[in-house]
Amino acid sequence: MKIVYIAAILCLSGVFLAGTQLLKKYNKFNPWVMKGAALALAAVTFFRYLYAQPAVYDVRGVNMYSPFGDDILQTVLAILLIWFSHVAVLTAVLNVFFDYKTLRNLTKFFALPVCLLDLIFFGTYMVGILGPTAFEVFDLRLPFILLEIALTLGFGIKCWLGDRSLPTGGALISLLLALPAAILSVMPAYVPQALLGFIDPSIKLYDMTEHHRYMLYGAIILPFFIFHAIKNKSQDVKRFLMIYLSLGLFFVYIGRWTLDEFASPLNWPLHLCNTAMFLIPLCLIFRMRRLFNFCLFINVIGALLAMFLPSEYVDLNALGTERVSFWLNHYAAFFMPLLLVALKIFKRPKFKEWCMAVGQFAVYFFGILFVNAWFSNYGESDFFFLNSDFIVSNLGRWAERTRELVLTFTAKGLTFTFYPLYQTLFFFIFIGFTVAVWFLYTLLFSWWDAAEDRREREKSYKMMKKELNEYLGTKRIDEPITGDDSPRLTLKHFSKRYGSNKFYSVNDVSFDVKGGEIFGFLGPNGAGKSTIIKSIVGIQPLTEGDIEVCGYNVDKQAVQAKLQIGFVPDHYALYENLTGREYINYIADLYRVSQEYRDVMIAKYVDRFQLVDSFDNQMKTYSHGMKQKITIMAALVHNPKVWVLDEPLTGLDPTSIHEVKECMKEHAANGNIVFFSSHIIDVVEKICDRIAIIKKGKLRACTKVSDLEENGIELEQFYLSIINGEESPEQEAQRVEVPTA
Repeated sequence: MKIVYIAAILCLSGVFLAGTQLLKKYNKFNPWVMKGAALALAAVTFFRYLYAQPAVYDVRGVNMYSPFGDDILQTVLAILLIWFSHVAVLTAVLNVFFDYKTLRNLTKFFALPVCLLDLIFFGTYMVGILGPTAFEVFDLRLPFILLEIALTLGFGIKCWLGDRSLPTGGALISLLLALPAAILSVMPAYVPQALLGFIDPSIKLYDMTEHHRYMLYGAIILPFFIFHAIKNKSQDVKRFLMIYLSLGLFFVYIGRWTLDEFASPLNWPLHLCNTAMFLIPLCLIFRMRRLFNFCLFINVIGALLAMFLPSEYVDLNALGTERVSFWLNHYAAFFMPLLLVALKIFKRPKFKEWCMAVGQFAVYFFGILFVNAWFSNYGESDFFFLNSDFIVSNLGRWAERTRELVLTFTAKGLTFTFYPLYQTLFFFIFIGFTVAVWFLYTLLFSWWDAAEDRREREKSYKMMKKELNEYLGTKRIDEPITGDDSPRLTLKHFSKRYGSNKFYSVNDVSFDVKGGEIFGFLGPNGAGKSTIIKSIVGIQPLTEGDIEVCGYNVDKQAVQAKLQIGFVPDHYALYENLTGREYINYIADLYRVSQEYRDVMIAKYVDRFQLVDSFDNQMKTYSHGMKQKITIMAALVHNPKVWVLDEPLTGLDPTSIHEVKECMKEHAANGNIVFFSSHIIDVVEKICDRIAIIKKGKLRACTKVSDLEENGIELEQFYLSIINGEESPEQEAQRVEVPTA
């Protein structure tokens, strides 16, 4: 008889393979045939699975109530074959719908061998499911089991024929890591009691005992473990892994029922946490975002409350099927929605989503009220504990009194009983819990964002440190990367692009400024002057190229480069509640200026800029020109080797303009660099040694002022000829678009 069944399986599998091979030439039909066959396999397995419990369901400690009597090896083998066959079916079905190499390898190197083992140990496998009379009395499950093995075997062989290569390297590691997770995800709830038996019947997993607390800790630790295991995967892979896990948990959980039990509505899984086992796979497979909000706000709090106050089961075995199923159900209902948000498979909810979830809960709540009242005519119905005193009995006498108000009426021979006060309070208290959950989520998201930001910054810092060490080589961070720290400013093929802008704002600019020079930077508005200046002083990052200040790389040695710079921006921002003296001392502290030196510098510039009478007043009382002078003093207090000014003379009176020009000449005369932009051509012509002109992000000229004078060319005339002159096609082409990947 066994041989006949095995032959039937092989024939069915052969027919399946031959049929799919024949359909290969009709490519557009073949995928649909494969998906139809996969769904048929799922349906066959599901029906067989729910038709009746397997014979090993009631096994305790390997040999107690075993269909194999005292034969321990046969019992263990049957349990493992049944367990692994469930994994094989789920893997084979999902392999048709998802194209992942690791999934194909699981189908080839796990599902296919398991099917072959089912055939080799066919008698053991069948007795484990159907019992000792498996080959003596006909069982409706028998043909479904044969078809299940045949289709799974066919999918495994087809997968093997499509790719016969063995996994190596990363593929092998992925397979070895995925296999235990795939197996554990589909572990039947009866396996712990079947293999380990009774484990200290006195252990209580309720009333906040030590073991109860361990179970609660597990609910918190498990999602963190899963999250960190897959957080770096792509979104599609993460979604698939969660689909596999949710389907596996659903398959295990639904195994506590049989079709006969489902025939009675009193046994339907309508408890709030039961619904999560059905809803989560649906939300993942069909991307049902709105329904997911119900799971996130309603199922999570329901599961958490159930785990804190679990009901006491008659089965006192700590590893009993009922207890394993209870904790499995509530674990999944609690952590799966949170995990799906953490993995960004579903978006974080907003207030609108909370309102929607509350509305869905109201529909569920009042629907269950009616169902309880209706079904109570046929037996005990207590879905969501709305009919019994289970909840109030844990809260004291005051809560029990809420059930004293009873509303009963009869319709069409049926009696409907409600507890208006208790059930109304239940509804609003549960809504209150969802408000608390929303508040908790808000705090959790804020904490999570801060932690993620910290992790990203730490990761970025480590990466930057690694790149810096590679860049510096044997040099220290405080050593110039090029030459010594003498005054000089160098731009090498510098380019800058903002965000997703199609064009470069500055493109391929290179020039050098040496110590002792006053360098004028000219160009119309929007030409790129401020962009270059902000990049030199480190306000914004570089897109391409390098900038060096006194031999320090602005991008890699930012602090060292900034210590060499004094900056006067075009739009300054001061701490105006401070006095001028307090502000200058604050800036001097940042630049590590000694007290003796800063006192000398402050006295010098306070006198030069005529701020003696107002220097100790709050800066909010200063005029625009006075604030500009304070900004200039702050840039000079540490005697920078490179003094950068962006439109420094705006708003100054003639006397102050003269003093600023004298400061520039004096600073350059001491061997330092003065780099400034201005629209006042006369000033630039009189004090600058060299000038550069930029137009549309490209450097159009860089020349000595003395060379222009020798050739009888006025700077204003030279500037206008470049700015207003027509560009050649070659020059226009220099404003290139950003290369696309």
